[in-house]
Amino acid sequence: MHMKTVYSKAPFRTEGWEREEHFHFFRSFAQPFFNVHTQIDITKLYHYAKWEGLPVSLAYLYAATEGTRATENFLLRLEGDEVVKYEAVDISTTVLKDNKTISFVHLPHHPDLHTFCQHASEIIAEVKKSNKLFCGHNGPDLVHATTLPWFNFKGMEHAHPEDPSDAIPKLAFGRLEWKGQQVMLPVSVRVHHALADGYHIHLFLESINRTIDAVGSSVQAPSRQESAKAPLHKIFMQYLVNRVMSGIHAS
Repeated sequence: MHMKTVYSKAPFRTEGWEREEHFHFFRSFAQPFFNVHTQIDITKLYHYAKWEGLPVSLAYLYAATEGTRATENFLLRLEGDEVVKYEAVDISTTVLKDNKTISFVHLPHHPDLHTFCQHASEIIAEVKKSNKLFCGHNGPDLVHATTLPWFNFKGMEHAHPEDPSDAIPKLAFGRLEWKGQQVMLPVSVRVHHALADGYHIHLFLESINRTIDAVGSSVQAPSRQESAKAPLHKIFMQYLVNRVMSGIHAS
């Protein structure tokens, strides 16, 4: 039985693909998944989110969604012996509810960060009161994510059924770490080796970095004229940002 999808798909030819031999090699593995654990510098995104009053966690989920959509191998899925490519994907993330259990929640994509965060915040507020395990769309045209904000991690393994055809990429994010003036985000990426190699995780992370640079490039200290027009909470937030950047966390 095929699960419902939001986005359209098309057959992806493995015959003649530069990874054809790799595909068939790893496809035969009983455990074909591999994980990479690293850190992303989200300093620009962090300060932009704080300045704009956006949840930092939603800001980096937005960047992760953009990174997934820009990486072809992260759009590939297995259907029996065939490979399909989705035109796009959304993100599904864990949400800790009021009763301290989790739900798996679909956050629809939007190209605008502010709109994405606003819509996602509304969805999450409703989910926190829900008793459901799955909230919203649950299909193969997703990337799965979870956040562990209580601790740093150097490794992460995802629970998964004994199904070597489960090709949905899985992401995990840890507690933010301050390194001098940098804000570092621990991240774990799990992919199906028949469809992607370490190089493609590199492409995914580079795409996230481009999104962060594009969003964060608008962060700058306001002029006196701009400060006079800015809401007081934004002026205060910029003051805090400047304090942080001057080394308050370096110690």
